[in-house]
Amino acid sequence: MALLKEATESYQRYVNSQAVALEQKATEFVTAVKADDVAKAKELFPVSRTYWERIEPVAESFGDLDPKIDARINDVEPGTEWTGYHRIEQALWEKNTTAGMAEYADQLLVDVKTVVAKAKVVKLNPLQLANGAKELLDEVATGKITGEEDRYSHTDLWDFQANVQGSQAAIQALRPALQKRDAALVTTLDTNFKTVYASLDKFRSGDGFKPYLPTDAERKELGRVVDALAEPVSKVAGVIAKK
Repeated sequence: MALLKEATESYQRYVNSQAVALEQKATEFVTAVKADDVAKAKELFPVSRTYWERIEPVAESFGDLDPKIDARINDVEPGTEWTGYHRIEQALWEKNTTAGMAEYADQLLVDVKTVVAKAKVVKLNPLQLANGAKELLDEVATGKITGEEDRYSHTDLWDFQANVQGSQAAIQALRPALQKRDAALVTTLDTNFKTVYASLDKFRSGDGFKPYLPTDAERKELGRVVDALAEPVSKVAGVIAKK
C-alpha cells in the first residue's frame, strides 16, 4: 500500500535527523567530559540523551550496542564492564567529577557513531513503526516513571518526553494510513498524546525539567496518563496489519 510505504520513508527521515543530532550532541557531551567541565557535562547529559531516547527501538535492534550505551549498573552482566551514559552519570552526580571518565567517554562516542551509521541504513517496515511506538511507551512505564533510569541525575523527565516524542513520530508517520482505516483511533491518539504532554508540563523548568523526585500521587498520575496512551497505541499494529 502506497500510504504505508510513505510512512516508512517518512519515519526513516525522522530517524536519520535524530541520529545526526545524537552524534552532534554526544560529541559535545564527550568533549565536556574530557575537558573536565563538570557543569557543562551535566548540562549536556540529558540533552544528548534526548536524541537517543527518541529512536531507541531502532537502536535496540543493533545487538550489544544498546547495553553498551545505555545500561544501568544493575543491568550489567557479570564479567562485563559497565560503560555508557549512566557510568558517566554516576561520576558526574555522585562524585561531581569527570576523573577516570575519559576512556568511557571515548567509547561512548565510538558506540554512538556506530549506532548512527546503522540507523541511517536500517530498513524498516510499518509494523516496526507501530511496535516501536508501543516499545517507547513501555520504556516510560518501566523506567522513567519509576525514576530508576537516571537515578543519579534525576533527569528522567527529559527521557520521558523524548520517548513520548519518538512514539508520536512513529504514529505521525503512519497517520495517513491510520486515518483511512480507523479515524476514531487517530482522534483518541491525538487526545491522549496531548494529555501526556500536559502532565509533563507541570514539571517544566526553563527549557528543561525540574529534578524528577515525584510524590507517590505524581507518579501514579503520570502512570495513569501513560497507560491511557499506551492502550490505543497498542491497537495500531493490528490496524496496520489488516489487508
